[in-house]
Amino acid sequence: MQNVISKLVHQKRQALDLTIEQLAERAGVSVSLISRIERGELTNISVNKLQAIATALHLTLGDFFANDPLTGAHTLDLIAYLKSLPEAQREVIAESILKILKL
Repeated sequence: MQNVISKLVHQKRQALDLTIEQLAERAGVSVSLISRIERGELTNISVNKLQAIATALHLTLGDFFANDPLTGAHTLDLIAYLKSLPEAQREVIAESILKILKL
C-alpha cells in the first residue's frame, strides 16, 4: 500500500505540474513529508494529512487504498471524468475510446 501511495502522489503531482513545495503548501503539510512519501520512506501518516494531500491532488482518500491495478494518476483521472458524465454520454465516449484502441 505504501508503494501505491508513493507512486500515486508522485505521478499526480507531476501531472498537475506542481513542485513538492507547491503541493505541500496546498495540502498544508511540510515539504519533508511530501518528499518522504514520494520516496516511500513514510511508514506512519495521519488520516487527516493523507486526506489533505488527496484533496490537494484532486483525489479521494479511497484512491490511495484501492486494491486494484487501476491506481495510476491518469487512469484515475479518466475514470473520474467518465463517472462525471451522464450514462448515455459516458457510453458514447467509452465506445469511441475502444474504437481508437482497436485501430
